[in-house]
Amino acid sequence: MDAPDLFKTAPREVTRYFDAKANVPSFDWRDIAPAEHAFSFTVAKSAGYDILDDVRAAVEDAITNRVPFEEFSARLTPILQVKGWWGKKEAADPATGELRAVQLGSPRRLQTIYWANTATAHAAGEWERTQRNKRFLPFLIYLRSVSENKRLEHLRYVGTVAPVDDPIWDRLYPPNGWGCKCGVRQVSRQQAVDLGWDGEEPPQPAERPWRNKRTGETVMVPEGVDPGWDTNPGKHRAANVSRFLTDRIETMPASRQRSAIEDIVSSPVLKAFAEGRLKQGFVPVAQLPARIVEAMGAETPLVRLSADSVAHILTEHSARGLSVDEFRAAISVLTSPTAAMREEGSRSVRLVGAALGTWWRVVVKSAAEGKEWWLTSFHRKSEAETLKAIERAKRSGSLME
Repeated sequence: MDAPDLFKTAPREVTRYFDAKANVPSFDWRDIAPAEHAFSFTVAKSAGYDILDDVRAAVEDAITNRVPFEEFSARLTPILQVKGWWGKKEAADPATGELRAVQLGSPRRLQTIYWANTATAHAAGEWERTQRNKRFLPFLIYLRSVSENKRLEHLRYVGTVAPVDDPIWDRLYPPNGWGCKCGVRQVSRQQAVDLGWDGEEPPQPAERPWRNKRTGETVMVPEGVDPGWDTNPGKHRAANVSRFLTDRIETMPASRQRSAIEDIVSSPVLKAFAEGRLKQGFVPVAQLPARIVEAMGAETPLVRLSADSVAHILTEHSARGLSVDEFRAAISVLTSPTAAMREEGSRSVRLVGAALGTWWRVVVKSAAEGKEWWLTSFHRKSEAETLKAIERAKRSGSLME
């Protein structure tokens, strides 16, 4: 696929999807679950070879700078050859210990790597644009491939019309296989009606069982769709970024973790959450004081904020509105509260403090047996209300010293 055909969306929309992937060496593509490919960058047979960073850098350059395959291959091939990742070699399968003759680097392998990563990044970028425009163009229609040699098994889906947020696009959003050049077009409601949409749910695709010989697991895959391609890469993006950010931050030393969280809270990511523009996923937003973590028997100080909680908070404050700065102010109370109080009979803690000239009551909840903290709500409070709440907590014994 030529680069000019790939990049129909703004590069930033396309590159964000790839940037959020973490490197995962593997022996076989089936070692990584299909959904995990959405947040993992892997190259089959890369385990044991120091080549993943090199391949990733080349792919990232190809996506960002619209590098054609021939140039991508010419730059990367000599690097892989020097590192010994080229041609056929014997390698031990980590799953079985068995020595096998395997194909490492080759022009065809590089073509597969290039196509799979640029195509899914492009699809994710298109999905982001689709979400932005769905208020005016709320439907998608599945389009026939532009390839000379069309995949007959995908023709059954051509002409499918459904709302943008219909679950059918979780499984059928193209590409739906290696080399698939099917597409979608976003249309208005009237166009959808003209194309045959009658208000009924679209027929669900027939499914077939596929057994992953590597893991022994059997999953159902839509007929005509290649195993591992029955996902919507763009739809997974928010969850991918959430997991990527959280996993990275949780492994950092406390001081670096604090700096990374401050960067996230001051970034456009939190702004998008606070304005209700990000409808999925979560971001790490604060570190709780050690005394609270210890008192609750938790394993981490890291507090996450989910899109669902943001929607709840925005609804509660709809009468007066909330600015992004007020979101950040309330979140700052988690790090240095004036007081913290247990909520009787639950794993929740109420924290109070002043920021940006306002007193805030912020509620966090410990979950997953102490492995997670979630910010669930916050409210503006007067100083008098806050001081009364602290006094009540002292009398009841719920104040956390």
